[in-house]
Amino acid sequence: MRSHYDAEIDPRLENNSHASILRMVGFNKRVLEAGCASGHVSKMLFAQGCSVVGIEMDGDVVEPTRAWVERVIVGDFDDSSLWDELRGELFDVVLFGDVLEHLKDPLSTLREAVRHLVPSGIAVLSVPNIAHADVKIALLNGTFPYRESGLLDRTHIHFFTKESLLELVRDAGLIPTEIERVIVPVFATELGIQRSDVSAEVLEAVVGERESETYQFVVRASKDDGATSLERFGDDLVTLSDRLRDEQRRTTTLLEHSEVLRNEIEALRVANEAQEDELVHLRSRVHLIRRVIPEPLLNFLVRRFH
Repeated sequence: MRSHYDAEIDPRLENNSHASILRMVGFNKRVLEAGCASGHVSKMLFAQGCSVVGIEMDGDVVEPTRAWVERVIVGDFDDSSLWDELRGELFDVVLFGDVLEHLKDPLSTLREAVRHLVPSGIAVLSVPNIAHADVKIALLNGTFPYRESGLLDRTHIHFFTKESLLELVRDAGLIPTEIERVIVPVFATELGIQRSDVSAEVLEAVVGERESETYQFVVRASKDDGATSLERFGDDLVTLSDRLRDEQRRTTTLLEHSEVLRNEIEALRVANEAQEDELVHLRSRVHLIRRVIPEPLLNFLVRRFH
């Protein structure tokens, strides 16, 4: 049996969490993959020359994974004895792809995983963004529409914004060094939110937030070695990422306004051409009238009806 989270992955895709994860992990690394499920990510890591040890809570779905990994550990992340099976083992990367939101104690689990990183190791994490505009609009309407997967997956027991995710990362002994976003526009998620569900004024306020259309965050983080410079470097990278996101939003807005203006200019051009055609037609009719009606009579009629 395969996990219902199983998916085909194209590492060339843009705006895709799996593709971002694979890029951040890199090639020829030893990877501890938390929540390996049926191996859809493990398979791609294997193709990148990585050696993978998987951890999965649902033992019924792991059989396909065994083709791509060193071994699979089946166990509950909230059971501390799980980590006994990894005693003495170190990894270049620990990977939590859409896993932390399913855990009772994501911080303790992440801390345990970080202890198994080599000194130069990294963590790669992805989580959904609870601050997406569709979730906010649902809450404003008094609903919380759980789904089988996505932003409001029925099995989520923790919810993250960008700030709470970065706080978790830092509390686990990591320094975030890269953050990517998967963008899904408002009204386009699986939650089924419609334009009619929100007033224009509220919608403007909701989508004005920087992360209003962020569907997922993907973060790369390094072990905190206590160096102030590394922490400052990480903070600078996150700040630059935010500024880039702001610039992208501004550029999108300007392009949209530019398109509106182009359409208005085109409409004015068409209207002007129509008016010019009408003017030519009227001039031709006046010329015809002048040819048919004697000039004295025409002048009398103009004075009479002016």
